[in-house]
Parts: sequence; C-alpha cells; structure tokens
Amino acid sequence: MDSISRRLKEAEQKITILYEITRFVSSLLDLHLVLDAIVNLLVEEFNLDACSIRLLDADGKLRIKSQKGLSKAFIEQATREPTIDCYSGDCFLTGRIMIINDADQIDKPISTNRTVCENIKSFAITPIRVEGETIGVLVTASKKKNYFHERFNDAIYVVSDQIGIAIRISQLYEEIHTLNQSLEQKVRERTAELEEKTKCLIEAERLATVGEMSKRIAHELRNSLTVVGGLARRLYGKSSEDDLNREYLKVIFEEVKTLEEKVSNLIKLGAGE
Repeated sequence: MDSISRRLKEAEQKITILYEITRFVSSLLDLHLVLDAIVNLLVEEFNLDACSIRLLDADGKLRIKSQKGLSKAFIEQATREPTIDCYSGDCFLTGRIMIINDADQIDKPISTNRTVCENIKSFAITPIRVEGETIGVLVTASKKKNYFHERFNDAIYVVSDQIGIAIRISQLYEEIHTLNQSLEQKVRERTAELEEKTKCLIEAERLATVGEMSKRIAHELRNSLTVVGGLARRLYGKSSEDDLNREYLKVIFEEVKTLEEKVSNLIKLGAGE
C-alpha cells in the first residue's frame, strides 16, 4: 500500500513539473527566463541543494546557462568541452544518465565538485535532447549521500526531455522575434524610401508646374515685348535726325530686343531644348 501511495505521489509530482514547465514556456518568451524558472521549480520539487542547466555553445563547450545553489568559483570552473573524462561530458556524449550517490567515490579525472570543494555528496546528470540531438545536460545535486534512488531516473528523464522541448520552443520564439524585428526594420526602411521618393515626386511635380507657369508667362511676355519693340522701331524709323526722342526710342527697341532673347531662352529651357 505504501508503495502504491509513493508511486502515485511521484506520478503527481511528475505531472505537476511537466505542467509548470509547459506554463513557463507559454508565458515566458525569453529563453533565460524559462531556464531560470525550470531550475527554481526543480530545486523546490526535488528539495535539491543545487541545480544547473548546461548547454553546448557554438564554440563546442558546455556552459551553465541557468543555475541555483552553485558558487561563482564552481560556475567559472565548469565550462569545458564535453569529454568522457568528466561526468557531464560523459553524459552528453553517451546520452546516459549519470548518478553518483557518494562524491567521495568519484572516478573521473576531471571533477569541478572536487576542484572547488562545493560539498556536493550526490548528483545526477541527465542528457537534454531536442529532436533526437543532445544539446546539453541537466545537473541535479544534493549535499546528502545516497540521495538519488532508481525511481528518480524515470522522472528526471521525462523532465529533461520536456526541458529540451521548452528550449526548442523558446529558441523558435526568439527566431520568430528576430525575424519580426528584421521585417519591421525592412518595412521602416522601405517606408522611409517611399516617403523620400514621394517627396521627390511632389517636388518634381511642383517644379514641373512652376516650369509650365513660367513658360506661359514667358510666352505672354514675349508677345507684349514684340508689340512694344515693333512700335518702338516703327517710331524710330519715322523720327527725324533732330528729333529729341530718337535716341530714347533706339534704347527702347534695343533693350526690348535683349529682353526678347532672354525670354526665348527661358522658353527653350522650360521646354527642355
């Protein structure tokens, strides 16, 4: 009876953890926030002294992305390429859960726990997978010996798989967010480009309108100047040598001729000749 009760309690705990992880993913879009929430949940649910999530970076090294209960010295020493010489590397490379219930019996040549004396007595390292690929490890730890029993394997495997799914979903959210930002930037650039072209078009239309008006005014001016110049030349031709206005008339039709040439050039310019 006690065994059945215990298993029901463990199943309930597993469901609770999976539900909470799902809730974190749906409410927290930032990957770091999701990982921090998962670590805090596991520490609370399994009464752990330390917990960390290590993911493989682009440089090929496993790095702690989220943790609770670890010292700064431990975090600084923990970054390394995954090899079978350390438990996290062995777990990452083989895909097998590693459970050590007595840290004094560690048989790997590389041990961060031993290096910085973190006083961890028991720890379990579980691979984190996404779509069949191992992307990191989940490390759970206690300062008590013999803390992780065999039934813990089933629970932590399910949890680690869910963590992998949570990481992938968060990464997809980030990719979508980045794409949206890129799209928004392109839309802003395109909008600015269209606004600039619209301004240029409006200015071109304004200049065209002004040019057409100038052309019409120039035609009207030329007509008037032709009349004035013609009359001035006629009066000049009829004037006698001793007429006091003769020189004034000559100045008038010569200046009118100069104006006619300027107006003609203005008309040609407006016509694009």
